[in-house]
Amino acid sequence: MRWAFRSGVLAGLLVPALVASAEEPPPRVKLAQDLARAHAVSAAGKQWLALNHGRAAQLMVPVLQKCVEEVQDGELTSFSTYLRLSQKGKVLEIVTELDDELGRCMTKEAGGVQLPAAPREDFWIQVNLAAML
Repeated sequence: MRWAFRSGVLAGLLVPALVASAEEPPPRVKLAQDLARAHAVSAAGKQWLALNHGRAAQLMVPVLQKCVEEVQDGELTSFSTYLRLSQKGKVLEIVTELDDELGRCMTKEAGGVQLPAAPREDFWIQVNLAAML
């Protein structure tokens, strides 16, 4: 399944909202959320995010666009993606709140994305995106 978008994709530079969900996310998403939160509050994580979060969000827009199809009508949907980075700054995995297949597609398309060196191996960050779906 390919996701659809209408006029474009927006990268969100928002602080993660603390909204209680009536439904528990799938285990892989929950793990990614927990690790991204933990890494974001570490001293090294705070520093890395302050310097590089905006760039990471910008680089995810074309990755997402490669995994979606254009449609005429749609509803703006905001969602979080969780990126697992190598210590060298390569994107190793992307997990989304929306769909496992979208995450797999984005992981594949992000193969060439290079970010600055991360504070540690398997460093997780959250990037909020919005698209017309």
